[in-house]
Amino acid sequence: MNDKLIELPNYGRLMVVSDLHGNLNDYEKYIDLWDCQDPDFHIVFLGDLIHSPYFNDKSVELLDDVIEKDKKYSNFHVLLGNHEWAHIVHRDIFKNGENIREDFEYLISYKKGTIEPAITEYIRFFKSMPFFVKTENGLFLSHAGPSRKVKSIEDFNGIFDGDYHNPILDDFLWLRPKRNLYGRRNILTDSNLYDEGDIFNFLNIVGANCMVVGHSPVDGYKQYGNQLIISSSFQTEDKVYLDIDLSKEIKHMRDLLDCIRYFD
Repeated sequence: MNDKLIELPNYGRLMVVSDLHGNLNDYEKYIDLWDCQDPDFHIVFLGDLIHSPYFNDKSVELLDDVIEKDKKYSNFHVLLGNHEWAHIVHRDIFKNGENIREDFEYLISYKKGTIEPAITEYIRFFKSMPFFVKTENGLFLSHAGPSRKVKSIEDFNGIFDGDYHNPILDDFLWLRPKRNLYGRRNILTDSNLYDEGDIFNFLNIVGANCMVVGHSPVDGYKQYGNQLIISSSFQTEDKVYLDIDLSKEIKHMRDLLDCIRYFD
């Protein structure tokens, strides 16, 4: 059994939410839309729960509740994002000139009076996070990506060897689309980007029809080939999530677009 790849059956309901970045208010509203008592109603957060670049960062409170719910509910799933991964590998992330990995550690000390044992417990939880969700009705979910390095199912399965410095895993946490989707000049090199053909090839390898990711800030959602990029909280005015009937096959992107819901 692979605890880094969640496989969901062809029945029930799936709610998908992307990067929250310490927005506790949005998190609580999404939780209110989810029925925790229905074991066939799954909720998936696509990573990056933490590290708000804004004042009044509620990452600690949000994360504490997530850990509690993760222990309590089998239908509650949180994927690893690059911001959680940064604490596992002790990698700095800078936003607006601030080291937000270090800022999170200062925040823990401020909120709890000391950094330990909380930071060790948080990192333990980050290491327990799955990487992907695959559904029987044709979906593949990850934080970002896909990796252009995946040329076969063997390449993909190599992600699960326990090495958090795996370059393919790195791609699924950091890569962005080649086409500019969010109104800013793309300063990344081709090695840090993927295109629509890369998405098509990857989905063929893993046996899925459509892919859902967060990571790249967009206004609500953007379709990129057979991939849907959603923004549920961070850097968007039009917050969206997905509400998916797992009993209905997702054959084409139009099937997935019908699952978009706007969040007030």
